[in-house]
Amino acid sequence: MKTPKKLILSNIIFCFLLLQTIQVAAQSTAGTKMEGKITTVKNETLPYANVILFNTSDASMAKGAITDEEGVFVMENIATGNYYVSISVIGFKTYQSEPFMLAPNEKKNFGTIQLEEENIALNAVTVTGKKALIQNKADRVVLNIENSILATGNTALDILNKSPGVSNTNGVLSLVGKTNVLILINGKQTYLSPEQLTTLLESTQSSNIKSIEIMTNPPAKYDAAGNAGIINIIMKKSENEGTNINLNLSYGQGVYRKTNGGIAMNHRNKTVNVFASYDYSDNVNFGTIDIDRFTELSGESLFFTSSSFERYRFKIHNFKIGTDINISPKSTLGFIVSGNYVTGNSKIRARNDIGSQLQQVDSTVIGSTIGRYPNEYLTFNVNYDVKLDTIGSNLNMSYDYTLSNKDESFEFGNRFLDASGTEFRDPNNFRNLTPQDATIHVGKADLSLPLNEKSKLETGLKFSSVETDNILQFDVLEMNGNYVNDATRSNQFVYKEEITAAYVNFNTQFGSYALQAGLRAERTQSNGNSITDGNEVSRTYTNLFPTLSLQKKIDENNSISASYGRRIDRPNYASLNPFVYYIDEYTFRFGNPFLNPQYTDSYTLSYTLKNKYKFDFNYSNTEDVIANIILTDPVTNSISQTDANLNGFQSYSLNVNAPIKIANWWRSYNNFTMFYNQYDSNNIEGAPVQLEQLAWQASSNHTFTIDDRSSAEFRANYISSNVYGVLNLEPFYGIDLGVNRKFLDNNMNVQLSISDILNTWGDRGVFSDQAGSNFDVVRTFDSRVIRLSLTYKFGNVKLKSTNKRGGAQEEKNRLN
Repeated sequence: MKTPKKLILSNIIFCFLLLQTIQVAAQSTAGTKMEGKITTVKNETLPYANVILFNTSDASMAKGAITDEEGVFVMENIATGNYYVSISVIGFKTYQSEPFMLAPNEKKNFGTIQLEEENIALNAVTVTGKKALIQNKADRVVLNIENSILATGNTALDILNKSPGVSNTNGVLSLVGKTNVLILINGKQTYLSPEQLTTLLESTQSSNIKSIEIMTNPPAKYDAAGNAGIINIIMKKSENEGTNINLNLSYGQGVYRKTNGGIAMNHRNKTVNVFASYDYSDNVNFGTIDIDRFTELSGESLFFTSSSFERYRFKIHNFKIGTDINISPKSTLGFIVSGNYVTGNSKIRARNDIGSQLQQVDSTVIGSTIGRYPNEYLTFNVNYDVKLDTIGSNLNMSYDYTLSNKDESFEFGNRFLDASGTEFRDPNNFRNLTPQDATIHVGKADLSLPLNEKSKLETGLKFSSVETDNILQFDVLEMNGNYVNDATRSNQFVYKEEITAAYVNFNTQFGSYALQAGLRAERTQSNGNSITDGNEVSRTYTNLFPTLSLQKKIDENNSISASYGRRIDRPNYASLNPFVYYIDEYTFRFGNPFLNPQYTDSYTLSYTLKNKYKFDFNYSNTEDVIANIILTDPVTNSISQTDANLNGFQSYSLNVNAPIKIANWWRSYNNFTMFYNQYDSNNIEGAPVQLEQLAWQASSNHTFTIDDRSSAEFRANYISSNVYGVLNLEPFYGIDLGVNRKFLDNNMNVQLSISDILNTWGDRGVFSDQAGSNFDVVRTFDSRVIRLSLTYKFGNVKLKSTNKRGGAQEEKNRLN
């Protein structure tokens, strides 16, 4: 494979900056100091007041102190960075400073800070801290799902669909206008097909999610897949010592009902932590598809008008059980078994009117489809985490073994009527049996080495092996009522893939600058074998993926940064599978085993204003971009969907994140993204295609504090018309509202929410104009849902683990 000149230049610059940074970092020192005095408004000293220093980036605690008998506090040896101070003492209102920056060797004196008395009667005092719903960090946006009313009762997929900068079109997730988003669970790839990943996300309830991280230009420690970036879903893990149990129930009503429920249990002491959870959901949904299609082949025109209605029901069992054993104060060994079991079924009724002129029906095809979707997914994990020394060096190792099984089947029936409604040919009835087995092995080791208070080196190795065995059994129903196999349309496809990876990542601060530089190497071996027809495609390739980011603190409230990263997207397993899957008599899809991976170079310039408002400008260029295309068969007049490598894809985007405090009881988080996407292809059905459009999307989230036990949320989303591959996507929008009330000493929460109040989010339009064919598709689904949810926690829910500050926990916080 040819190496672009700009990639060689980027690597040279990367190595030069890395050497320069190590030299500068070795000469840097800390030596900062902070002091002050706390009194009442009457100038009476306040001894034993809590003084806590927080990082402004993520509200995490950096240092703490207690005032002496004279009300004086002193903190020394503080790392350079951006902070704010919180001061509290019982009987007085909590003081919080404005954000500020500490430079090397700076001596900051707060002078005298006066606290106002708080005249309230306290029966019991619980000190809690609540993170903002959405947080801006230097390299990511964090959604704290456990704080959201509107997330309650929803699935992980529901939440992703309405996250800032994220959109979902026909099952394809995109981030700031770009597809191929890599989804991680607790920092790990799932290695599932898009359909299996969708099932997993739909079976993951929000009650088990702690937060979601959105990274458009992730560092080298993460897999290089995902040209749009990475979405990391972090699951909850209790750190309370003792035994605690959380229950959740949710009932939703749209056109059809949606029910969810689950239990999570945790027992922790100084030696062992045992945890388990089980969730069950039984959801009924519907979907409609209306298609208007026109083809012109060999001088003849045909018009197709089809409509279909699908009702489907899924019952999902989701479970996890595990333990963490503290072998020593510095090391932890963990075991986890998790998985889900899904049973589902669907029924589709469809009508396709065909005519040689618009609004003229010459013939009609009446179709029906019955689908069954049993799925099983099981993962075994063992992990080991050890603190190597007293300065924060840490080693984490893990191994995952995953088994996945799908045994789906579809029965198709088609009747053919003439213009008078009389059947003019025999029905065409057939079925597809599509069992699939997958085995996944993943082993990885990550080493973190602090060089000093400002610099850290990270390195790691990873190996993954995936094997999928797919069978398509095509059976035709004969007049005697028996199914007979059609060997010409049956097949077996076995796909194997191994990826070996290594990375090194360096972080440092020098003066007002912060640098992150990394390099990841990945070697891929793959083999796709279509056994029945004898087609086999094998590939071996090795790639380097540099990442580089430099941040400059302009002053204590403003900063600017620039970053570069190179990424890869390998074709997913379903896209490589050559099987033909029928949707109806005239519509089907198939895979392309000859797909090549796509490569993306991404450049981002960011500006943070007042430590709150973030502006990101991004340019990316993708070679051999993988995209959906639509093909027309001139013999059968059918259309098919497949994936192909187009020449290229260029994207320009401006993303703005703006958290705004409107009042003490009203806070909002607003996101606006404008993007220009351009797809180029030399040949699709004999004609060049260039599709481009300027588009935008916006979201606004509002949280309202009604009183100390009640709150509310409001959310609005809009996505304008845009393009994807050869498709034009029409705009859609939605509004959600929810309220929350706490009872029983705040141990029970009751939430009432309405998603998609205007019933507009589930109305999606897609159209395409290609040589000799164009079509217009409108899809709808059950999006307006009223939900009543209840969560209840009991047990020892307040006492934190005494070993929380161990070395393993410190590394886990950095990973999260």
